[in-house]
Amino acid sequence: MKRLLVIPILTIALLPPVFGQTNSGTTAQNNSVEQEILRLERERLKAFAQADKAAFERLVTDDLTITHGYGEVLNKAQEMAVMRPSTPERPLPALSIEDPKVRVYGDAAVMTGSLVETNRDGRRELVLRFTNTYVKQQAQWRMVAGQLTTLSRERAIAKVDPKIYDAYVGQYRNPRGRILAVMREGDKLMIEVGGQRVEIFPESETQFFFKENDVLLVFVTDEQGRVVRLVNRRPNGDVIQEVKIK
Repeated sequence: MKRLLVIPILTIALLPPVFGQTNSGTTAQNNSVEQEILRLERERLKAFAQADKAAFERLVTDDLTITHGYGEVLNKAQEMAVMRPSTPERPLPALSIEDPKVRVYGDAAVMTGSLVETNRDGRRELVLRFTNTYVKQQAQWRMVAGQLTTLSRERAIAKVDPKIYDAYVGQYRNPRGRILAVMREGDKLMIEVGGQRVEIFPESETQFFFKENDVLLVFVTDEQGRVVRLVNRRPNGDVIQEVKIK
């Protein structure tokens, strides 16, 4: 009887090292994938910042969708359409990733972290929380979906003389015919669209922003100093020219 007990006991004793080796191999493989995903994410951001469409296209799937912090969903073609290189006249902020984490699920991986936009003077202008999903296709990892949530927008309210607001008061029409009304209420400058009135805040004497929305409004004057249009800079990079009609 004593001999019969030896084999089961030895078998049980050998099991933990075998399982330990399997878990170790899986962990090492996942760590390798995590580093690969992080490298690809940085490559994708670099390609976007440099408007390198060939590199960007290689790093994402054809059915890519990205939901931006302002709620708009862009597909691959739309995302590539807003890409542009940074220029001295229209500088783009530097992009960096903070607190990245990757979870691997076979041929899929989910990456989370913070995307930080830093302007030329080193100020953190925008912080977004992101969740990006990667899939492995033909031995190549590619991003298939992304979700961005705005955490903070670092814009300081400038001290300006409210008297300058009088020149901005009026109605502005965009190319689609929508009318935007600008009015002054005491020391506040307000925007009204579709019956909703919202205060806008000065970043300078000509640039204004919303506190709850990533939109920058720039009032433009002609050679005589008269306000002739309003430039509406949208979060996705679109620039809408709104002509003053009244």
